[in-house]
Parts: sequence; C-alpha cells; structure tokens
Amino acid sequence: MNKRNKLLIRKTLISIVMVLIVIVSLFPIYWMLLTSVQPRHELMNYPPNFYTRHPTLEFWKFTFKESILEFFNSLVIAFFATIAAIICGATSGYAFARYKVGGDTLPFWILSLKFFPPVVAIVPYFLMMRTLRLIDTCTAVIITHMIITVPFAVWMIKGFIQEVPRELEEAAMIDGCSQLNVIRIITLPIIAPGLVVTALFCFIWSWNDFMFALILTRNKAMTIPVAIAGMREAHGLMWGEVSATAALGTIPIIIMAIILQKYLVRGLSLGSIK
Repeated sequence: MNKRNKLLIRKTLISIVMVLIVIVSLFPIYWMLLTSVQPRHELMNYPPNFYTRHPTLEFWKFTFKESILEFFNSLVIAFFATIAAIICGATSGYAFARYKVGGDTLPFWILSLKFFPPVVAIVPYFLMMRTLRLIDTCTAVIITHMIITVPFAVWMIKGFIQEVPRELEEAAMIDGCSQLNVIRIITLPIIAPGLVVTALFCFIWSWNDFMFALILTRNKAMTIPVAIAGMREAHGLMWGEVSATAALGTIPIIIMAIILQKYLVRGLSLGSIK
C-alpha cells in the first residue's frame, strides 16, 4: 500500500469518526425536539419511535402559554448578570493586569470564589435577600449569580489584557490619549473577541442556573430551569411539556453561538500565538 492510499484511508477514518461524534452529540437535541412534537400516546412506546407521522404543536402551545414569563425572566436575569460581570471583570482585570493591584494574591482569591460549592452561600444569601425583601425578584437572582460570573470574568479578562502589548498603550499616551481613552480605543477593541467569549460563558451559566433560582424565587421571578423541574403530574414528568420548554430554553444559546461564532474562535485562541 503506497503512501497516498494510506493517507486516503486515514482521512476516511477521521471523517467517519467525526460524523459519529456529531451524530452522538446532536442526537439528544433531536430526541428533545422529536418528543416536543410527538402525540402524547407515542411518548411511552417501547421500543421508542425515532420519528413521528403525526406531529403536534400541543406541547408548544402549552409552553408559550404557561412558561413564557419564566423565559423572559431567564433572559432578563442572564442579560444583566452578564453585563455586570463584564463591567466588573473589565475594570478589575485591567487593574490587576496593568497595575498589579493586590499582587498575585488578590486575583487568585477572587478566582477561588468560583471554586467553592455555591450551596455554601445559598443560606446566607437567602437570609440577606429576605431581610432586604428581595425574595422572588430578578434582582436577588442577578446578585447571587455575580458570585460566580464576576470571578470568572475577572480572571479571563485579566489574561486577555496581559496579552496586549503595553507598548501600544504607552505609544497612544505619548500621542496625547488619556488613560480612559487608551482603554476605550486601544485595549477593549483588541480584546473584544475575548470579551465576547467571556460574556457567552457567563450568560450560559446564568441561564442554566437552577439552585439559586429555586431558593430565591417563588412565582414572579421563576426561571426556565425551575419551571421545567416543576412540570410533574401524578404519573411522573410531563415529558412533552418538558421537552418543548427545554427546546425553547435552548434557542437563545444556539442563536448566540451562531451569531458569535467567528468571535468565539478568535477569542478562544487569543494569546495562543505571539
């Protein structure tokens, strides 16, 4: 077997493996979407049906009627938690990267907040929010989400800023730029892909959070994950309703990933090549 044939076989095997990985990765999404449009009498068939000839929008109608408030609550909470994380992360990250505020100890201490189990803080947070009369409000959930998103954003953005040559900022300041203008005109545009990556991860974490939203909300500020967990009936989970609501909950993340795809690649590789 010559070298060309070996290379062809290798490429074929790699392609087959990649196709299998894609199928395995996408199958749960396909199964969720299928379950959301299957008639109720087909949901518990054994062996299961991998397609349906009689799709229905019954469960989607239920979702838009009963869970649309929770969907918008999740959007508001994730959006403002992400904005707060990026603002705090950008300002603090710049101070840590350029002025060595706190040395090496303070940035690591901030990052360590992300490592401890969130359940450790849930009781103090609950008592604090109850004292402030913020239980069952989006504000309470946004504040608690910042305990995870802000340390992550600070550490990520600090690393991105450190990859920006200091000489660029010094040259701009010699030309008359103020420190604020240097950050706005030079630093932030360069690390923009990194900011997008950080924002997306913060948004995903806040969007998927269950524990904080479960403890701190009741009805008005309930989020999509909590709503899905409560979809039960006498015989168990409401599989069709759960699948339709879960599918609705994945739409914002998929849309963001598609729109920001080019920034994700650049952001994840930022600093990998000098």
